[in-house]
Amino acid sequence: MHLILVIFLIFAIILKYFPPKKPNFYFGYQLGSAKESLEHWKLANKYAANYLIFLYSFLILIFLIVNNMEFDSGILILPIFIVGLIIMYFLIERKLKCK
Repeated sequence: MHLILVIFLIFAIILKYFPPKKPNFYFGYQLGSAKESLEHWKLANKYAANYLIFLYSFLILIFLIVNNMEFDSGILILPIFIVGLIIMYFLIERKLKCK
């Protein structure tokens, strides 16, 4: 589980430092109104990268803490991961609607 989270964190860091220049179907934040304009695309990818780096770092920290206890960390990490992605979607869409 921690290897997957580390790989996701690496991809989020890549998204932050090498964001896609224009909308595409391969790389970047693909949801909602991100492809509405180039400004929305850049803003959505900027916020998504920052949020994902925070989310994955937080999940890795939880994994390291819970893994030392005798508890299955997947039971705790997966719901936080799913809820975190849903919250990310709504936060980014709200920011895009204000622009």
